[in-house]
Amino acid sequence: MELLYQLLGRLLFLLVRIYELLWLLHLRLHALVCRSYDYWRSKAARERCERAILEQCNAELTKRPQHLVIVVSPEDRTVDVPLLERIFSYACIVNIYHISVYDTRERGSGYVDLEEVCERMGEERSLVWRPHQIKEQRTKPNSSSKNSNMLPKGEANGCKHSAQFHELQVNQISAADGHALIAEVCRELYDNRGTPLVRSLLDKREELTNHISTQLAKRLGLTVPEPELGIIFARQTCTYGLLPWHVRFTEFHTHVSGSYFGVKTFANVLYKYSRCEQRWGK
Repeated sequence: MELLYQLLGRLLFLLVRIYELLWLLHLRLHALVCRSYDYWRSKAARERCERAILEQCNAELTKRPQHLVIVVSPEDRTVDVPLLERIFSYACIVNIYHISVYDTRERGSGYVDLEEVCERMGEERSLVWRPHQIKEQRTKPNSSSKNSNMLPKGEANGCKHSAQFHELQVNQISAADGHALIAEVCRELYDNRGTPLVRSLLDKREELTNHISTQLAKRLGLTVPEPELGIIFARQTCTYGLLPWHVRFTEFHTHVSGSYFGVKTFANVLYKYSRCEQRWGK
């Protein structure tokens, strides 16, 4: 009987693995068909269609995030530089000004170093990603430095557009910025537990919370608002230790690894976020 149970368990495990492989194959074939359709059209036609979809989405949204966070699971192999740049361009069109990328993969296993596509802002940790329109404008000798980070509304080269192009602040977050940072701040409080400052903080919980948040922000070195929307590229919903104190009110949406991510997928996530009502305990 024990041998029979073992055989049944292995058979069940085999069936599950076959189902997962077929499901993954279906996702990859669907993504291949969608990408083939994108490549079949010209770049200008593809950009014109994407802009039309996002401008319609932007006009219909009741609310939109100012800070978007992207979480990439260690098993994901689909998030690369071209996909991130597409997401950055989508965000610019719908007036998102901050994006944080938390790539949990190891270097050599798909990890994306954002400094390859972004520029560093002086000594700060934040990076800047500029749309191609701004990059082209900066290369012109007669471009004005005053308006170099923004293109006006209206017509440009015979093409009308209603959205402004702006620079995007991009932050690359690592695993050391999560629980390890909290442990470091709490360890410092414990070491100074005998000081008048810490004793006064222990008497008032709200002040203690504010002090910890201030110290975390100081160590993190990022001056950005808390993210309102998060997109997780994984097979299951998991934040993987993403800034636990910073995502208290974040609305997370999971995009299954291996499936196609395009402009319609991004717009659907924004529509879902716009319909989400946060009642704040009421």
